[in-house]
Amino acid sequence: MKVSFKDAGVCRKTMTVEVPADSVTEERAELLKVYTKGVSIPGFRKGKAPKHLVEKKFAKEMDADLKDRLIPKFYHEAIQSEGIKVVSILEVSEPTVENGQPLSFDVTMDVPPEFKLPKYQGISIKEEKVDVTDAQVQETVDNILRQHATQEDVEGRPAKEKDMVQVSYESTIDGEPLETKVPEARGMGQGKGYWITCDDESFLPGMGKALIGTSIGDSKEVSVEFPEGFIVKELSGLKADFKVEVTGMRESKLPEFDEEFLKKLHVESEEELRSNIRQHLTEAAENKEKRRKEDVICEFLLKKTKLDAPETAVQQQTRNLMYEMARMRMMQGMSQEQVKAQSDDMLEEAKVKGEEQVKLRYIMMAIAEAENLTASEEEIQEEITKMAIQQQRDASEFRKELEKEDQMGDVADQIRFGKAVEFLIENAKIK
Repeated sequence: MKVSFKDAGVCRKTMTVEVPADSVTEERAELLKVYTKGVSIPGFRKGKAPKHLVEKKFAKEMDADLKDRLIPKFYHEAIQSEGIKVVSILEVSEPTVENGQPLSFDVTMDVPPEFKLPKYQGISIKEEKVDVTDAQVQETVDNILRQHATQEDVEGRPAKEKDMVQVSYESTIDGEPLETKVPEARGMGQGKGYWITCDDESFLPGMGKALIGTSIGDSKEVSVEFPEGFIVKELSGLKADFKVEVTGMRESKLPEFDEEFLKKLHVESEEELRSNIRQHLTEAAENKEKRRKEDVICEFLLKKTKLDAPETAVQQQTRNLMYEMARMRMMQGMSQEQVKAQSDDMLEEAKVKGEEQVKLRYIMMAIAEAENLTASEEEIQEEITKMAIQQQRDASEFRKELEKEDQMGDVADQIRFGKAVEFLIENAKIK
């Protein structure tokens, strides 16, 4: 077997494999035995027709089957003998089969980038102090109380801050209906029976505060100025006029902060609750600080490492990110139409992030290789169990699926990626 390579682009090669003539002849002979045994030709009993008649009658079929046998077999032998790693196969040429002649075919493939790691130990990181204040603990206590609050209908008084007000509304921009002026904001221009909390957290900027003081049956005109960076970017910087009618009102009734309430939270005292909250906040703050350090390291490595990323790997990661971004937006309350309207911006963002993530993966894997950071079978199983729990799947069935789809290597790489990050943080120069 002869194997040769030529460059076909960035992280892309075309491999030419020439299968020796004697191997082609040998495989054809084996194939002819199968055909002779299994086919029927008029005038002969099944399996008894002369081989030269079978070969003549089924020449096209045999040529096709011969290629189906030889190409995968010699492709795998070629990449193993050459020690080449394949990211993805883009094209396989259609070879011509001739008796007594070698069979030659081309495989165009994306391959991992070749690059040199920068000096990765001693990356400079500025330490940021992790501190949890009493005010943060109290804020969490207040949030817990609000989460257990009940909503009760209110009549006969104006809305106060934190009340929920039910409204029907329609809006215009420069006299035109908002959705006519900005089609991308479909679904936002009018609403009926929409509940808004009288605070700064309203989806419509300023609307919640503007409703303080209104009563059921009131009508009010509210001007909403959409800030730069608003989630529907086409509205950023625009001012809309909303005609609002108040149709209902509710107020929150906080639970009594007593022994019974503490029992519902599975704690025996207020002191225990506050201690648990402080511990939770501290862990969250430490994790946030760790992620910040990881971001510093990743930014350093991307800046200092010169490498290209295989196009097909970036395309796949871009698709994964687009799906995740759309899912997150819909979980935040956006409609399919609103998400679709933002698809161009999402795609541009996903392309940039996708390329960075693919490059980082190669960099981290190279560091893991250099530092002999491996993933044990126990660690792989533990990771699979975590993934199965997150997806509410049976761990053993999930593992079988990963094995069937040849994704066990990805799980191991994920573990090695994490170990590489830990290694870099442990060996960073913390200031």
